[in-house]
This record gives sequence, C-alpha cells and structure tokens, in this order.
Amino acid sequence: MGAHSLLEATPAIVFFDTTCLLCNRTVQILLKIDRKQQLKFAGLESDIGKELLQEFSITSDSVILYYKGDCYIKSKAFLVIAKRLGFPYNMLHILGVIPRKMADGLYDWIAKNRIKWFGKTDKCLITENKYTDRIIL
Repeated sequence: MGAHSLLEATPAIVFFDTTCLLCNRTVQILLKIDRKQQLKFAGLESDIGKELLQEFSITSDSVILYYKGDCYIKSKAFLVIAKRLGFPYNMLHILGVIPRKMADGLYDWIAKNRIKWFGKTDKCLITENKYTDRIIL
C-alpha cells in the first residue's frame, strides 16, 4: 500500500520525531493508554511522513495528528489526541480554554529544548512486537 493510500485508509495517525527521546516516550505512553487502539503512529522521517509534510506544507518541528483527512499540529494535535483517548484523558481538553497562541508558544518552547532536556537517539525506540500493527515507520 502506497503512502497516500495509507493516509486515506487510516483514520488517525500521530506523526512524531523518531529520534527524539521525549517523542518516543510520549508514543510509548499513548500506545499503552489507547485501549481502543484508535491511533496509529508514524515517523516524520518515513515515506508517509514525508508525503504528509509535503501535501499539507507543514514543517517537521511538531507532533502532527492526521485525523479524518485533516492535520492538527502543536497544541491542537495534543487536544484532539486527548479527546480521542476517552475518560480520563479527554478531561485535558479543558486546556483548550488557553488561547491557541499561548498554548502553541509553550509547545514551541518545549519543542525547541526537548533534545537538550531529554536527549536524542539514532533510531526509533518503539520496538515491541505487540505494537507492530500500530507503528508505520
């Protein structure tokens, strides 16, 4: 299946930086708490990630949620992901009252410092076999 048809066939894909330790850890947590297995995960560096970035003219300095044909980035992606996870995580959606510019500013500050604070790896750390059907690298 090509990258474009995979985008169309998969309702919710979280794109992340596979070399960022904070991003890897966040995906590991999401894999565990997404009990309904609604989310799939792909590296921004993968073929499907590159296609998404090009199709939506997005830079790769953010988590990206592709959901039902739309792309959400930064704080909006975080809020939509939380909402999809159900209770109690959907309660984080209340953070949506924070003005987007402020929320994205905080997101950008963390993103800018994430490698310095958490480190970097040469490869994606999501390797558990039980998640192979949910990881697109």
